[in-house]
Amino acid sequence: MQIAGRTEATVLAVELNPVAYQCAQRGHRMLSKNKTVKCQGAADRLKFVQGDALEIMSQLEHKSFDRILAPRPKEGNMDGDLGTDGGVEFLKALLPLMKHQGECHWYDFAADWELPQCDRTRKTIDGVCKELGLEMEVIHVAKVGSIAKRQMRVCMDFRVIVKEQR
Repeated sequence: MQIAGRTEATVLAVELNPVAYQCAQRGHRMLSKNKTVKCQGAADRLKFVQGDALEIMSQLEHKSFDRILAPRPKEGNMDGDLGTDGGVEFLKALLPLMKHQGECHWYDFAADWELPQCDRTRKTIDGVCKELGLEMEVIHVAKVGSIAKRQMRVCMDFRVIVKEQR
């Protein structure tokens, strides 16, 4: 809602949790009445879809997004878990949707000693990019919160480079 309200961008938001989806729908209805919205028509440019992101992404057109904000799916019972694949399956569905030079804001978990490079996250993303015939360029890595002692939530901003367009 913040992106739609502050930019001219068209926004697609996917939410699986039914309670969170209801809250988002309520916020969406209020968006058209919000006087602090900087860009008119924000509510018209924002679409919410309830469902599993992997299923939704499989139905979307490849190379159609300039920017994607993506929290790595949590795969276990504990915050900051590494899960079974560290988001590889999710990245394989997400990266083909990106346009050449598109930017992704990938939210992941990291121990404090991994900062600021976040090599594990970088290697995961780079490996999937290579597998899909893409390249990636890290733009910025930021600590965006703490989830436990010495465990951080990080955002790795990276650019996707489609090799055939280079």
